[in-house]
Amino acid sequence: MGAAARAGRAPLSEVLPRFLASDDDRRLTALERLRGRMRELGDRHIRPRALEIDRRAETDAGYFDWEAVQAGLRYGVLGLTVPRSSGGEGALALEASLAIEELSAACPGVASVFGAHALGIAPLLVLGGPAHWEGALRATADAEREGRPLLMALAITEPDAGTDVQDPELMRRARLSSSARRIRGGYRLSGTKRFISNGSVARWISAFMPTDPRQPAETATGFLVDTESDGFAVARVEHKLGQRACPAAELHFDDVFVPEELVIGREGDGLAATMMTLALSRGPVGAIATGIARGAYERLSAWLTTAVEAEGLLERQEVRLALAAIVEEIRLARQAYVDAAIELELAGVGRALAHPALQAAGLVPRTIRRRPRARRWASSARARELTASLVRSSTSAREATRSLALASLAKARGADVAMRVTGLALEIAGLGAGPVRAELEKLWRDAKLTHIYEGTNQLNRLQVYRGLCLGETMPAVLPSARRRRPPRFANGAIP
Repeated sequence: MGAAARAGRAPLSEVLPRFLASDDDRRLTALERLRGRMRELGDRHIRPRALEIDRRAETDAGYFDWEAVQAGLRYGVLGLTVPRSSGGEGALALEASLAIEELSAACPGVASVFGAHALGIAPLLVLGGPAHWEGALRATADAEREGRPLLMALAITEPDAGTDVQDPELMRRARLSSSARRIRGGYRLSGTKRFISNGSVARWISAFMPTDPRQPAETATGFLVDTESDGFAVARVEHKLGQRACPAAELHFDDVFVPEELVIGREGDGLAATMMTLALSRGPVGAIATGIARGAYERLSAWLTTAVEAEGLLERQEVRLALAAIVEEIRLARQAYVDAAIELELAGVGRALAHPALQAAGLVPRTIRRRPRARRWASSARARELTASLVRSSTSAREATRSLALASLAKARGADVAMRVTGLALEIAGLGAGPVRAELEKLWRDAKLTHIYEGTNQLNRLQVYRGLCLGETMPAVLPSARRRRPPRFANGAIP
């Protein structure tokens, strides 16, 4: 790789000045090691097959490349965000974001498979607590070590409620068709979820449904759904423009039973849990977009310096200025998602995950945690309330709102950068660029989806306005047992 291409891969010592200031050399070294590991996975096993996977998925929307996922197992991708207490790597927001950028530079679609998997895990981290350490999370980590891919997904959007379910105010007026009905021993889930990434290939799905569709914001609840349950069905897989390697499916729930122990958190916690999950996931979407832009830049730079048909282009001042502008855009987009990740760790939900009480619970031997009595207690109402209290004591609604706003900023900024950079790369390369043209066209199509998923860019910027411009406070932390109804927006400055 030439010097021009390497310019898109800034060393972390430049990206993370905070670590230099705090002399946190060990983490910096670990981050570089993780980055290198993911880069090797992308360069060796994903990028060489990216176009082939994309073409096969174009002709058959139901096609899924398990070979790419299998390659990821050898690099620990599926267990990356699984807590150490469940046998995973316990990666924090920064690690997850840097890893997904590297994979996205190789193929954003395959990267989104791994990203959607982590998204399915996220509600169990922010809401589930010890209740889920020995369930799906442990199974995911164990399966990876055994060489068996076990994927997860998150299901919140519906046919008539996409963006609506990702905003507290819109959620109150959302037209949800799904619902959860309490019965003896658990709940029965009914309804349809649409545009669910990994929905057709996931073994477990974190799904949010209201127990009262007339009050969706007040009664939304999280459920961990076993896709082998009676009544669960994949209705169809969408034919996509970009990121085709990651399937988007429509899921039907026909009276699907979810036992009490697989409820994620407490009944009615779904709205706050969604906001906390988005604070975790939107930064990594900004990282996906940054990876797309960097991937386009690296391909373009390699073509400009090696292809006969590109001879003389680098001598043109307008091309040099365009390349400099691209590097500028990539670096600023990366800084945006890094800022969001660090904010999340220091003041957002990441602080709850690092709480000493939670860390101490993770040190309890697994032989004890697996005992029926311990499992029953971990799933009890008392334990769920303790988990919610731990989150509330670790971060305030204002801090969580600011964290969500910065993640939304990173997502929106990254998506715009990905579209601009891929478009500019296509203009420079022109129609006679040979094989690299197909790669750049794919990245341009892949980039468009980053404008849409995890909330449209318009919604994300509205939440940036509320959280950073107005200093509003959103219901982005779990309410206390005494205050079950999520609060409306309240004015208040955020430092």
